[in-house]
Amino acid sequence: MDSAGCFFSSLRSLTPSPRSSAALVLAAFLVAGGAATALAAAPQSTGPAPGRADSLRHRSRPFLVMLRSAAVPGWGQLYNRKYLKAVGVVAGEGLLAYQAWNEFKKENDAVDHLDAIAAADAEAGVDYSLDPAYLSADQDREAHRNRKINWIWWGVAAHLLSTVDAFVDAHLATFEADFGPSEAVRDPGERPRITLAVRTRF
Repeated sequence: MDSAGCFFSSLRSLTPSPRSSAALVLAAFLVAGGAATALAAAPQSTGPAPGRADSLRHRSRPFLVMLRSAAVPGWGQLYNRKYLKAVGVVAGEGLLAYQAWNEFKKENDAVDHLDAIAAADAEAGVDYSLDPAYLSADQDREAHRNRKINWIWWGVAAHLLSTVDAFVDAHLATFEADFGPSEAVRDPGERPRITLAVRTRF
């Protein structure tokens, strides 16, 4: 084969075949169409959905909500919009505080009774420590004192539990802000996108 024939033969090998040209045109068309579809489906604003950011911006941190509940019984539950829990906390802690106060008054009454018996025994010249009435009144005072302490401890435990409950509820309320919106609050303008990839081997 002469040099001219070799030259034209090499040119024919470098020229793309009609099948390769059609594949290139089809790939370019699909890429352009996919890019246009993606741009059309993309949301116009990258900010959060209306109303959602405003509601999350004004929510306090869980620790501050717990401090509210520690300061005033039921305040943290009210802030978390758990109204039934708030009523339960106020009623429960109020009942425990009332029981402790009632036992405290009975203890004071028993102390007054002890003083009266001791004064009467002193006037009669009797040792009050041997008087059965004094011993009975002293046991009554001790019983009311123990009950008062028990009610106080129950009240402290209930108050701590209510503060932990307020902290947990506040933490769950900010769970969406920490891990992203749920499907229900996703931007309604956002639509599912289909990505098509074409791979051509030359």
